[in-house]
Amino acid sequence: MFGFGSSSASSSTPPPASEPTVAPTREQRKHCWESRDAYFACLDKGNVMVAGGTEPGEAGCKAERKGYEVHCGKSWIDYFNKRRTLELRQKATVEAAARQRDSNPANKGL
Repeated sequence: MFGFGSSSASSSTPPPASEPTVAPTREQRKHCWESRDAYFACLDKGNVMVAGGTEPGEAGCKAERKGYEVHCGKSWIDYFNKRRTLELRQKATVEAAARQRDSNPANKGL
């Protein structure tokens, strides 16, 4: 009746989910990862950094995006898209630092 640490029922508690969350099977995860990889490869071909349909170069990846959205859960898609953007930004930062280091005459011969 009463939850741990409460003295009365509260209307601020979220209602229970209508369906229990079931973890994806190994096969479902495999399909998700394959769809993600195909979609991201398409984005790479178009030099699109941010996934999600907001950049013009992504127009040619509609089929891959649809497969990605069908095979992956929304929380996974959000995670993968954010991780992709972060990894690409980190890569660009490292490359810029390397170019700056290599262009500095003081670093010649080191």
